[in-house]
Amino acid sequence: MNSLIYKIRNTIFKLSNESKKLIRPTFKELNKYKNFNKDIDNKFALSFGGGRSGQNWFSKIFNSHPNWIGTCERFADYEAFYRYICYYNLPVSKEGFYNLLKLASNKDMSEFQNSLIASPYISFGLTELLEKLNVDYVFFNIRNPINTVEDFFTKGWYQSSEYLDLDSPLIDFTESQNYTFSRIIPQDDFKDEWKSLTRIGKISWFWSMINNRLYQDFDKIKDKEKFYIRLEDIDKNYNIYENLAKKFLFKNKMTKKKFNKVIYKAGNKGEDIIYRYKDWNKLEKKEFDDITEKFFPAYSKIKTTL
Repeated sequence: MNSLIYKIRNTIFKLSNESKKLIRPTFKELNKYKNFNKDIDNKFALSFGGGRSGQNWFSKIFNSHPNWIGTCERFADYEAFYRYICYYNLPVSKEGFYNLLKLASNKDMSEFQNSLIASPYISFGLTELLEKLNVDYVFFNIRNPINTVEDFFTKGWYQSSEYLDLDSPLIDFTESQNYTFSRIIPQDDFKDEWKSLTRIGKISWFWSMINNRLYQDFDKIKDKEKFYIRLEDIDKNYNIYENLAKKFLFKNKMTKKKFNKVIYKAGNKGEDIIYRYKDWNKLEKKEFDDITEKFFPAYSKIKTTL
């Protein structure tokens, strides 16, 4: 029943003026803003994470106010390809991607004053990206590993039998090209062990490896205001929302009731979990524990900084 209510409310949201702010612009439309000059009244925020961490919902919080536009995976195909070429260190120029995000933020700030661009695909190449863009704030969005791995499993990650014996990236023919570019595999000595893991083990590696990389890059950022956003800390937490509203000068601050309904505006809300941690077998739980401890033991140190 809750899932049905969510789908109905999400459909209603798609008809709203707020939803129209999220329509993906064409390059021709974006190019009109190449000469836009960002000033002191314009703020540009970038949100990144390992995926399934509430980024879509978080961006909708910003998007719920007339002086901000908050988007998530607006250019999913290009964003996923950026992750792909950065992770595999491919000899592909990234200048076009930098220009895409610059033009998108210019359009946002020209029309709505402030821009938040969120993407789980910005998990590699972060340092270089921040050097290219005039960003004011950065958010590292993260969610506890058990619920995230459960969610990735439900979404079908590493489900193809080809992942059982894979030595190189593959074309994962599913729904879209960003699926192919998002499902990366180890490129180091861990590759052989990874191939022998259960799906839970493979996903645990993915969560741990990406968040560890972001954690290291995030720590190096010195010239931007930065914030950890842990989903468990902010979910249904109106006090945190009030801190956001004050910090980012939201116009028309939402009531608690409206804030709690923002989840229905987030089209990427996960499905009902059908394979929970309590149902995992002993091997899956052991792989999860061993891999998260090996690749990202720092999670327990992270708290929301708002």
